[in-house]
Amino acid sequence: MSALTKATRVFATRGIPLECDVYQAAGYPKNSPVLLFFHSGGLVAGGRQDIPPWLVQACVKNKWPVVSASYRLLPQVDGEALLEDAKAAYEFAQRLDVDGDQPGRRVIAAGSSAGFFLATLIAHHLTPKPLALLASSGIPTFRHPFFNSSHQISNDPVEDDDVERILAEPVSVGTCPSSVFDVNSLHPNGAKKRDFDPSSTVPVDRMGQHPYRGIIYDYLVQRNEYLAYVGNIDPGFDWATNKTGNQKKLDEWPQTVMLQGDKDEDVDMDVCFSVATKLGDRAHLIMSRGQGHRFGRESFLEDEPGMDEIIMAVIELEKFVQKALAQ
Repeated sequence: MSALTKATRVFATRGIPLECDVYQAAGYPKNSPVLLFFHSGGLVAGGRQDIPPWLVQACVKNKWPVVSASYRLLPQVDGEALLEDAKAAYEFAQRLDVDGDQPGRRVIAAGSSAGFFLATLIAHHLTPKPLALLASSGIPTFRHPFFNSSHQISNDPVEDDDVERILAEPVSVGTCPSSVFDVNSLHPNGAKKRDFDPSSTVPVDRMGQHPYRGIIYDYLVQRNEYLAYVGNIDPGFDWATNKTGNQKKLDEWPQTVMLQGDKDEDVDMDVCFSVATKLGDRAHLIMSRGQGHRFGRESFLEDEPGMDEIIMAVIELEKFVQKALAQ
């Protein structure tokens, strides 16, 4: 079995190059699904290198190539730009290693925290729809009251002076991931290397970006401003409760696996719970007791304790992907 490799590719140019990291090994079937991943960071921070090791391991097991894509960050751009970037990344994943006029590949759309919002944009706005959706502490919509009730996340309110420098930055993609996945941490079969030294991982070039851009998330939540940026491309999920007028749309919605901790202090767990309730049997919410936001972001499948729900989510995802491929 060949070792996992990482190749950085430019999938679009929007004034600046938009890059993605492609993880795969030689010998993967050319028609296997591709998992497209969008990183966390509240749409304002983070980086594509921040992908959970357990998710890469699951893809190695199934021989699914992984495309971890950058996207332009708020507040320097708006929701239309996010949708453009999600569309370009989706089209890149569909055409990954596809020859000429051969049919495009099927894609699983996944994301951590606000990265999952881009995955839902693909399901809302693009065709064909993804095979399935996977959320890790995901934000499926900003229409929930949590984002529109002047909620203060940090102990002290974020003042204009605290974010002045960040607001003045040029348009950029995320260059400050909170963790970095290294392909050298896995054996060729996807198992964790017990002797891997994380300190050997090459640091990410921040390219002058403020290391604490994440404070903009608190700032926008506190000021109820997310919908001012993304409201025009965020339809929410109230439509799913109207079974008479939207049954076909609901039936076509990709099976959605949502992994959520019940001690999440950064995003109210009801953001996921309410959407899962509206989607009914199209959504499968897996709640992990005692876990906070983005739990498992540096974890491997072999790690203990706390991996039971993550493994359950992987099993559910595999099941729904196989079912969708068989249809």
